[in-house]
Amino acid sequence: MKKYLSIIAVAAMAAYATSALAQGQLGFNNLSTSLVQYTDPATSLLAKVPSGGGKVQLYYAPGGAAFVPWNGSLTPSAWLTANAAWTLGPITGIAPAGRFNGNIATLTGVAAGADASFAVISWTGAYGSFDEAFTAGAATGVSPKYTMATGGVDPLVPPPSISAQFPGLILQPVPEPSTLALAGLGAAALLIFRRRK
Repeated sequence: MKKYLSIIAVAAMAAYATSALAQGQLGFNNLSTSLVQYTDPATSLLAKVPSGGGKVQLYYAPGGAAFVPWNGSLTPSAWLTANAAWTLGPITGIAPAGRFNGNIATLTGVAAGADASFAVISWTGAYGSFDEAFTAGAATGVSPKYTMATGGVDPLVPPPSISAQFPGLILQPVPEPSTLALAGLGAAALLIFRRRK
């Protein structure tokens, strides 16, 4: 009898330790109402990123962490450095068109049931990272920051999906250096003409 009580006590302590140290979880997927899209170069119209034609990555931090939004003016590595409290999560491909399903993501450093902030990073092409895609001139994009409670407290209850908050993402091509130079010249000309008036 004492042997069984000892086994039950050890199992209860192990279960408690596991649940106390459990990491937060989120379902990393979107819906048909929250597509990843880009401007199709052939038609100049907005279209779903084709199946196999791009990737998405989860970017997350404990809830309330400061977030510098992506605006394309920084290189990806400088932008990631500016968001030091954030962690790059799993990468998954686009399939079917405009959709992704990266299954359940475990958020290291975020306790189960705690709030997590997240953003979705995406790019076109088969590049292995956001940085590679940006450097190659692929269409890229980063969603705004969202915050929601994580799952993982009860192993029998599936964690919440980011699709509850993620409204979709439109990827933009990286401006070529000549385009940036022309924009700079235009801005300088406007300043000169404004001062003359």
